[in-house]
Amino acid sequence: VSTQSTGSSGINAEYGKRVREVEGGTFTPLVMNTAGGIGPEFQKFLQKVTNKIVKKTLEPYAETISRLRTRLRFVLLRATLIALRGNRRKITPTSLHNCEFLT
Repeated sequence: VSTQSTGSSGINAEYGKRVREVEGGTFTPLVMNTAGGIGPEFQKFLQKVTNKIVKKTLEPYAETISRLRTRLRFVLLRATLIALRGNRRKITPTSLHNCEFLT
């Protein structure tokens, strides 16, 4: 993970600056290697999200972060498989209207 962060730190700073100026947001690269290791910024992000969920649901921290990591790994695995073999489901115009992120 350390080799990934050192080579791209200048790019991250440059892109982060543009995001702050143009879009008024922040940029956090969520780096994960193929063995499941995560970068330091990703770890901080997961901890913040987990803490918010724990405060809201009162679930144990360890169970919550474990569930998030597992779910994230399956989502990334699914995305990788689709990128390699293509999507086998047909996307119809009506199925796009049911997506939560489009409404």
